[in-house]
Amino acid sequence: MLRFSLVCNVFAVDAMDMPYLNANLDSLDAPNFRKGCNYAAAGSTILPATATSFCPFSFGVQVNQFLHFKARVLELRTGKGGKKLDKYLPADDYFQKGLYMFDIGQNDIAGAFYSKTLDQILASIPAILSEFESGVQNNDLTIPTKIQQLG
Repeated sequence: MLRFSLVCNVFAVDAMDMPYLNANLDSLDAPNFRKGCNYAAAGSTILPATATSFCPFSFGVQVNQFLHFKARVLELRTGKGGKKLDKYLPADDYFQKGLYMFDIGQNDIAGAFYSKTLDQILASIPAILSEFESGVQNNDLTIPTKIQQLG
């Protein structure tokens, strides 16, 4: 259940000669987060993972990983030696000015076709949308007004 979009993003990054985005702030090497970070996980869903889920990293987990990343970056930048990290960490205002892209939800629908009727799948769509809305609005993710108005 590898999301096609995840594969396309890898090819797009190669084509634009851009760096791959790391999600792990505490990794062994010194990743550069000045151009962003990536929390995509193949097979992830918007709805919370269950024991039978293909991937345990649902949207809520990914949002929490981002919030941890943001808090840790702000903590490191204000701490002693924070200036040394300027070439690796995003500036404080990057979180307000950043572009946030979400490509999730296909696995919630596609996976349901294996075990649910069409009526059950259609009935689950409001819960999926509600979980996404909650994750974006209630977790301090700054979404520009123009994008909010599109929804």
